[in-house]
Amino acid sequence: MTKLESPSPLVPSATLMKFLVRITSSYGAPILDAPCGFGRNALALAARGYHVVAVDRDIDRLRLLENSAANILHSDRPSNASGRVSSVCADLSANRLPFAKSSFSAVICVHYPVQTIISDLDAAVQKGGHFYIETFGGQGQNYLELPKAGEIRDALAGYDFHFYKERQVGPRSLNSVAVRALGRKRF
Repeated sequence: MTKLESPSPLVPSATLMKFLVRITSSYGAPILDAPCGFGRNALALAARGYHVVAVDRDIDRLRLLENSAANILHSDRPSNASGRVSSVCADLSANRLPFAKSSFSAVICVHYPVQTIISDLDAAVQKGGHFYIETFGGQGQNYLELPKAGEIRDALAGYDFHFYKERQVGPRSLNSVAVRALGRKRF
């Protein structure tokens, strides 16, 4: 069995970072990164002083994330930075999220078929909080797992979008789209 290693370097999503000020403008409660994978986005947020709850079903990835967080967050940190990462092992496709409603000031979902868990993630966002979505891009045949045109926008009817972009991927007959979106939940 080969040892699981995180990709190097752990570069956060460029679009997420571009809109970070807006995403964190509602910060007060923790930010949820689900699923977090190796934690590239969770680590970037924590390094900027935010408390991030990182959820993934792969315990080995979570262990690597915890090690990375210990190394990154506890070395050469400014004294006023108090970010941290809390990891939670949960299978988003099999179970409901193990969090109370309105637990998070923002939810980040990157490279996951979000339409399968969107109602659970939406429930976890506080009113006035932000929801950032970035599906995978439609390489190979993963377009089969992507949402249909308009599906994400319809599921988040209670949000005002700062931006919403859909891009057709795969055969037109399937109506699959890659999505990048940032919305704020209405009060």
